[in-house]
Amino acid sequence: MISDKKAIDMARNLEKIDIDVKKTIEKASTAGYLGEEHFYCSVIQNGSYTLPIDRLFEENPPKLKLDNFYFDLVSKALDDEGIYISLAYCNPEMMVSPDAVDELISYDEYELEADELYFKKQYVLVTSNSTKVFEIYEEEGIPGHKPTDDLGIIVKYDKGQYYSYFAVRSTDLCMSSLQLFPLNENLPKENEFSLLNPINKILIEMMGDVIVLKNE
Repeated sequence: MISDKKAIDMARNLEKIDIDVKKTIEKASTAGYLGEEHFYCSVIQNGSYTLPIDRLFEENPPKLKLDNFYFDLVSKALDDEGIYISLAYCNPEMMVSPDAVDELISYDEYELEADELYFKKQYVLVTSNSTKVFEIYEEEGIPGHKPTDDLGIIVKYDKGQYYSYFAVRSTDLCMSSLQLFPLNENLPKENEFSLLNPINKILIEMMGDVIVLKNE
C-alpha cells in the first residue's frame, strides 16, 4: 500500500497533468462493471452532480457508441462544467474467483490490539487493468464504499489546461442522484471520502494505471 505522502503527491500531480481524455475513457470502459461503454463518462451539472451523456437527449436518446459524435459531446461538456470518468469500483458484496484476483492485500497498520479484532471484511477492488481484494477487520473503523458507488476523476478544461481530481461518485439505492465528492487529504482516514483512507489509497494507485496521458 502506498504511503499517505505518496497518495497526496499523486493527487496533486494529477491536478495538472495532460490527460488523454478519449483514450482514458476507452480504456476504462473495458472494465465492465457499469455495463454499457458510454456510462463510463458523465457530464457534470449544477456543480457536483453527474448526468449520463445519453440523458442529454430527453426524448428518444440515441444508442451511443464511443465514436466521433460521442466524443464531440464530451468535448463540449469539458468546456462547460466538466466531466466525470469512472475508473474504479469497490464492492464489499461482490463474489470473485480466486483465479481472477491479481493481488490480495491485508491491512497491517492496526491501532487496536489483536484480541480486539473479530470480524474480517473483504472488499473487491476493480479497474479495467486489475482486480484486487482488500482485507480488514471491521473494528478498525475504516469504511469502504457502497455497491452503488464508483470512483474516478473529475476533469475540467480551462484556458488550454486540463484540471483533474480524484473523486467518489455516490448515490442512494434508488439512483435518484449521482453526486461527486472529491477525495480530501484533510479528512481522517476513517472517512470514506478521505484521500488517506487505506481503501482509497489502493484505488488511486489502481486508477493511476488506467489514466492515459497525452505523451504516452
